[in-house]
Amino acid sequence: MSSLTNYGQAIASTTVALQRLLSSPPIGLPVTSYALGSPRTGVTGPSINLFLYYDSLISYREETQRGPSRVIAELHYLVSAYPGDEVDTDAGSHRVFGTARAVIERHPVLNVPIGSADNLQVWLSPSPLTNEVLTSLWLASQAPLRLSFAVMASFTLDAAERTAVVGTVRDVVKLAGAGAIAVFTGTDAAGKATAAASVASELGKALVTLPLGDIVGATQSETEAKLARVFEQAEHRGAVLMVAAADPLFGVRPEELDLDDPYAGVEIGSVLDLLGQAPSVVIIELTHPAGDELADRTRVEVRFPGTPPPSTED
Repeated sequence: MSSLTNYGQAIASTTVALQRLLSSPPIGLPVTSYALGSPRTGVTGPSINLFLYYDSLISYREETQRGPSRVIAELHYLVSAYPGDEVDTDAGSHRVFGTARAVIERHPVLNVPIGSADNLQVWLSPSPLTNEVLTSLWLASQAPLRLSFAVMASFTLDAAERTAVVGTVRDVVKLAGAGAIAVFTGTDAAGKATAAASVASELGKALVTLPLGDIVGATQSETEAKLARVFEQAEHRGAVLMVAAADPLFGVRPEELDLDDPYAGVEIGSVLDLLGQAPSVVIIELTHPAGDELADRTRVEVRFPGTPPPSTED
């Protein structure tokens, strides 16, 4: 499966595949991908234009999935029918419009080659297009309104390869940005505490060390309230935050959680989103390797003595 690092190529290849689909019989007309309002040089007679006006990426993780998460990409195209002449005396744009709609309905799945060794399965479906959106697109282009419909092309990609660097305390200091996440792993608790203090000192900030239970509740609302209090306390403003002994939530967790697990109902990704609002670097202290959700968000991992090797299980 293609990864998010190939997203640009995936978009371009999908556009080309749509052009080929719509230019094949029974339509057999020129299909362009010009920006709205651009001069249609080299095009004569009835034709079709594809304009990519919106995209979205939706992250997800299957219940049994391990490793990097996946994303569903949704590309929204405006498909516009152009007449052979501006008067459109023979309603040619109407025929082109209807034929193009029918082609999309008859071909809900496209096999799109990505490079020489990869393929994407792309699902096509008509996309709702309100008059407000349609007119705003054409008004923004300062071009005459054309008979148009929208189509959504969707496909799945592996999330970008993990960007975490197994590095040093100096690499953590270089992060500097608000909400950047570093992970300290290993059994050397004293070494991790000293390193966290060094990071804060190098950044000219205070260090606030809190146990997991002080920032995470049993529900999303409890977690939001706890973190809001942490961020609002005067002595914590701008401080480096270290979440100590965080394995129960952020470490590798069993596929089936015990009902007595106090964090069984916690969405780890939501907690990490909230920690991303921290005023400075966030250090998550673990004894064992990070779980998948945390590993996907980690910018730097520093391994201290006693760190077990990461699992190679798929």
